[in-house]
Amino acid sequence: MNSIMKTESYSDEELKKLLLEYSNKHTGSITYLGLQKETGISRKTWKRRMGETIETLNRKVITSHNNVGFDEIPYPNFDLIIDRFLNDEKGLRDALYHIQEVFIKNIEENNKLSDQLMKKDKKIDELTQKIEKLKHELNEKKQEVRNYEKIIIESTNPSVRRRKGISSNLIKMSEHRKESAASLELEDEFPELFGDLDDES
Repeated sequence: MNSIMKTESYSDEELKKLLLEYSNKHTGSITYLGLQKETGISRKTWKRRMGETIETLNRKVITSHNNVGFDEIPYPNFDLIIDRFLNDEKGLRDALYHIQEVFIKNIEENNKLSDQLMKKDKKIDELTQKIEKLKHELNEKKQEVRNYEKIIIESTNPSVRRRKGISSNLIKMSEHRKESAASLELEDEFPELFGDLDDES
């Protein structure tokens, strides 16, 4: 069709059929100029009467939908597929195969992410158990230190040494240091450091 045809005789359904035939013959986006050259129907007519349909056809068969986060999950636009490949069995088959490939790819990616998540959860559990174990060991060490400190302090008192079988004073404290410690009120806090508890005199 080389000359511009009158379009009053074309119904919307007929224009749509011509549009779909053009879409099936040509890859890429549909242009008004291309339609005019192919059909002889003016660009203005195509834009006025089929503009919305052309915009729809120019969208990808597989569109993108924003999911929560940064990734995009593709989903099929079935209305577009049916309209575009209504009379094109091979095109419809190819479109469905493409959807199948995308679907399988998404399943594989989902399984991969699920495995990674399970591994991370397992690692978190292992680290949590390790932290709890270290906390327990730390508390045991603290108790050992407290017990050792108590033994050291008790060893300074002769009567406590006799009762507990401690052979010698583990802390060497001069009389001057005892006097200094007493002035700091340590005698009230650690009475076993000062004098023999068994000595009643």
